Formats: sequence, structure tokens, C-alpha cells
Amino acid sequence: MSGQIRVSPETLQSRARDYGKAANDIRVILSNLQRLQDTLRSEWEGAAFQGFDQQFSELKPKVENFADLMQQINTQLDKTAQAMQQNDQDLSRNFGLQ
Repeated sequence: MSGQIRVSPETLQSRARDYGKAANDIRVILSNLQRLQDTLRSEWEGAAFQGFDQQFSELKPKVENFADLMQQINTQLDKTAQAMQQNDQDLSRNFGLQ
């Protein structure tokens, strides 16, 4: 059974931009948290901070990967929207509309 597409290419491009913005927002937040972590490193010493710092260091790549995934989704949605537009143009030629 074939699915139905109920989204316009323009809407899909808008959703793609939302994912791209989310990727950027995540990177900005992570950068701000890294600066905060660096500040804490100069203010807090001892085993407790070392454990906290290790947790941050282990989590950071996962957050970076998540931001990368959001950017990949942005690209995929944008390419899909472009393909939909091209397909629509190609189909309209069959009816002499272009």
C-alpha cells in the first residue's frame, strides 16, 4: 500500500529550516555550556568536580552528534522538497502545463 504525501514542498522546506535552526541552537547551547564548564574548572577543585567534568566530557560528543543529526535531517528534508518540486514540474509537462 502506498502512502499519501500531505505536505507541500514549501512546508517541507520550512520544516527543514526548523531542523537546521535546532541544530544551530544546540551548538550554541553546547558552546555556552562549555564556557560555563571552563569557568567552573577554574573555580572548583577536587574529586567531585572531576567526576562532574568527566560526565560533561562524556556527554558532549553525544550532544554534538545529535546536532549533526538535526543538520542531516535538514539536508534530507530539503532534498526531498526539491525532488517533490521537480517531480511536480515533470508531471505537469505531461499535461502540457509547462
